[in-house]
Amino acid sequence: MKPFQLDKVLDHRKRLEGIAANRLSEAKRQVSLIKQKLFEADSDLNSLIKKTEELQSSPISILDLINYEDQILHQKKNIAAIKKKLQEKDKTLKLEHEHLIEKSRDRQILQSLKEKQNRSWKQYLDKKEVSMLDEIAIVRHDVHR
Repeated sequence: MKPFQLDKVLDHRKRLEGIAANRLSEAKRQVSLIKQKLFEADSDLNSLIKKTEELQSSPISILDLINYEDQILHQKKNIAAIKKKLQEKDKTLKLEHEHLIEKSRDRQILQSLKEKQNRSWKQYLDKKEVSMLDEIAIVRHDVHR
């Protein structure tokens, strides 16, 4: 009635949980990098718009104005692409978070099972010890008569 050895399985579950935590950390890092890119792209767009407004107040060739408008349009498309990528990475982040929760829950369940099994084993050994002590007491009592 000796309990199963759950140490190896539990170690494996801990490793899986660690891997999931690392993947979550990497997903968070990627989201942070993309947010930084988005911030920089927004800043670039704002500076382009500001510069275009300043140039429009003074005489400017139509080609330069078209060039700045093209740059603004390109930057807006770039921002839209970055926002789309950010949404994808946010979705990935959410999935990795759920995966980590699942792996953590699996490990906790196994840990709980191991503790329950150890308690049962200890109770079994305690009962066995009590019965052996009772036998010894009976044998001694019979010997002293």
